[in-house]
Amino acid sequence: MTLLLDLPSASASPLQRLDPRWKLAGLVAAALALALVQSAWVALLGLAGALLLAGVAGLPARWFLERLGAALLVPAFFALWLPFVVRPDDVVQEIVGLSISVTGVERAIALLAKAAGVVTLVLVLLATAPLQDTFKAAQSLRIPAWLVHLGLMSYRYLHLLGDEFSRLRTALRVRGYRNRARLHSYRTIGQVAGTLLVRGHERSERVAQAMRCRGFDGQFRSLHQGQTRAADVVFFAVVILAAGTLLAWDLWIRW
Repeated sequence: MTLLLDLPSASASPLQRLDPRWKLAGLVAAALALALVQSAWVALLGLAGALLLAGVAGLPARWFLERLGAALLVPAFFALWLPFVVRPDDVVQEIVGLSISVTGVERAIALLAKAAGVVTLVLVLLATAPLQDTFKAAQSLRIPAWLVHLGLMSYRYLHLLGDEFSRLRTALRVRGYRNRARLHSYRTIGQVAGTLLVRGHERSERVAQAMRCRGFDGQFRSLHQGQTRAADVVFFAVVILAAGTLLAWDLWIRW
C-alpha cells in the first residue's frame, strides 16, 4: 500500500513549471468532463489526450503503469460483464451460440477508457508538483480548508498505518500465524484491525497535541507562492476548450 501511494519527484517538464492553481482547475475540469462522456469513441479520444499529457509531463513509465493498473481493477470487474448483459434496445451479435451485446462492448470500452483517463489526469496532477503545493492551490480555489487538511493528513498517515500494519503482520508470522479460512484466523484478523485502530487513534491524539503546541490555526501555509503567467492561462484555456469539445461531440453523437 505504501508503494502505491509514493509519488515521484517532479521532473523538469512544461507541466511542472505551471502554476498549481491553474493546473488543478484545468485538470479537474477535464476529469469531470471525461467522466460525463458516454460514447466509446469520445472516451477513447479523451484517454488519448490524457496519455498525451502524461507523456508531456514525463511520468516514469513503471510508476504510472503500476498505479493505473491497480486503479483499473475495480472498473474492469464491472466492465467484464457488460457484453453479456443484453438489454432490449441493444445490438446483439451471435458468436459460437453465445449472444454478445455489441452495445455492451461499447459501454465496457467507454467505462474503462473514462476510468483510465481520469486516473491518468489525477496522476499527472499529483506527479508534476509537490503535494503540499497542490493542496495549497486547492485552498486558493476556495475548497474548504478542513477538506484540504483532511486530504493531506490522510495521505501522510496512510503511510504510517501501512508501516504499522506491516510490523503487526511480521510479528504474527514470527509467532507462527498463517492466514487460513477458520475461526481462529478470523478472530486474529479482528484483533489486528482493532489494534491498528487503537494505535492510529493514539497517534492522531499525539499529532493533534503537537500541532496545537506549534500554534496551528487552521490555515494552510506553504513556502511556494503561486504566480500567474501567460503559459498558465494558455494551458487552462486549451484544456477547457478540449474538454468542452469532447462534451459537445458526445452530445452530438447521442442526439
